[in-house]
Formats: sequence, structure tokens, C-alpha cells
Amino acid sequence: MRTILACLLLSGWLCPPAAGQEPASVPAYSIKPSEVTLPVGAELGRYRRLIHPFENWDLICDENLKTMKKVCNVTQTIVDKDGQLAFSWSLAATEGGKPMMILRTKPGLGVKKPVKLSFPGRTEPVSVETYACDPLVCVALLPVGPILREHIAKTSMVGVSYGAALGELIAFDVPLKGLSAALAAIK
Repeated sequence: MRTILACLLLSGWLCPPAAGQEPASVPAYSIKPSEVTLPVGAELGRYRRLIHPFENWDLICDENLKTMKKVCNVTQTIVDKDGQLAFSWSLAATEGGKPMMILRTKPGLGVKKPVKLSFPGRTEPVSVETYACDPLVCVALLPVGPILREHIAKTSMVGVSYGAALGELIAFDVPLKGLSAALAAIK
């Protein structure tokens, strides 16, 4: 009885296996790594990520406390019924300070394939071609121009569509509501 009690007090993987059981090759518990990936040159404990939720959007700011450099973006992520990425887009600034939308799709789309954005009042969708894919995601870039600025100000619903693996069409509407408030909060 004391052996069982001692095993309960200690981590389960420190107890000897029961008769006929093989010892586990992986500990029952481990430390979950940080979700924040440090950029090259940043030191542990000297880098901070702040996430501010807004309606439909998150303002994400990364700050290097050593160099006092802060980089922010505003992101919206759409997931499918299984909680997997269907689409994500982030409004960020280029090195030159120009606003850019970074669009991310499921990886099956492929390079040089269109992501279509349908805006209210426009007959033709804006088509943005992907330029890179990896096993997790395909990426496209859209400079923020007059059409997107107008619809951000109007808090429009935007139709998003793209082809996926095996000819499947992914299509849904996403709200721009909350984006202006998140942008205004960047200091």
C-alpha cells in the first residue's frame, strides 16, 4: 500500500511498470514549449508577445526588450469544423512601412494558385496568387490599396474562396468588423 501511495505522490513515469507491462519510452508528462518562436538574435526572457483581442481580430505585438524594437500585426483566423486552418490573413507593414495583407490557406492549394476575395458592390473578385507553400500553409501577399481600405472603413463582409486538394472549393465570408479598432490600438 505504501508503494502505491508513493507512486501516486510522484510522477507516474517514475513508478515501476506493473507485471507484464513494458516501461514507457516517453515520459507521461513533459514541458510544453513556448508558442512564441524567438527571432534570430533575441534572448530568452528579453522578448515579449502581447495579444489584444478585438471583435473578429487579434492585435499581436512582438517586442525585443533588448533592442526595444516592436513589430505588430492584426490577424484573423478561420478554422474548419475540425479546428484546422482554413484561412488566415494578417495586416502588417513591410520594411518600408507599406501596409500588406498576408493571406494563408491550407497547404494543398499550391504555388501560383488564386485566392479570390469578393467585395460587396464589385462584380469581379480580387484574385491574389500564392507565391509559396510548405507542408502547413500556402501564402499570398496583397498590398492594401483603395478597395481594401474602403471596405475596412465600411466593416464589410468579404467572400473568400480558393481551390483545395482533389478539386474541393473552400468558400466562406469573413468580417472586416473590428479591424479598424485593432489598427487604432497600435502604439
